[in-house]
Amino acid sequence: ATSSDSLVLTATAGSDAPPGNYNVSVSQLAQAQNLLAGGQASTAAAIGSGAPTTLTFAFGTITGSFNSGTGSYASGATFAPNADKTVLSVTIDAKNNTLAGIRDAINAANAGVTASIINDGGGSPYRLAIASNDTGAANSLKITASGDAAIGSLLAYDATATQNLKQSQIAQNAAISIDGVNITSASNAVADALPGVTLNLAKP
Repeated sequence: ATSSDSLVLTATAGSDAPPGNYNVSVSQLAQAQNLLAGGQASTAAAIGSGAPTTLTFAFGTITGSFNSGTGSYASGATFAPNADKTVLSVTIDAKNNTLAGIRDAINAANAGVTASIINDGGGSPYRLAIASNDTGAANSLKITASGDAAIGSLLAYDATATQNLKQSQIAQNAAISIDGVNITSASNAVADALPGVTLNLAKP
């Protein structure tokens, strides 16, 4: 399989792929949701009292009006759970209630998200970033915190209600057109649009 512009996409064909020529255009890449917490002065200072707190991560599709300037959804947004994803939990307590500890606990739990710390250079520069591991609109996050209020005020996120995290990147599907037929995909490896062919999308 040969692409006329490998900077936009490449293609691989299996032995069962029938011969053919297709006009493929890419209008949008699939991407994962990224969320950003408010700044903290230290990565090692305790957040809250250390009371046991359960962070729960659920995945689904957010529908509503998003303001990229504020990083939040307007009132009236909805969240439809992704039935193919399991809700997973992480425990935060006195042993790990620092920014670095929360990051490490989330990553160790394999909860379908990756946490990292970004230094923005401000007065309280350390900000926890949480990203869904999977691309696609149905893999947006809802994060609930049960326990210490300080942890909840930092990390609770529900696009339909309290949004203590700001969305820095929206979850979205890839959008392509093949011979004028519009197709969406949760992944940038589109394997089911053409028989025996996988399209690997690189840029719009």
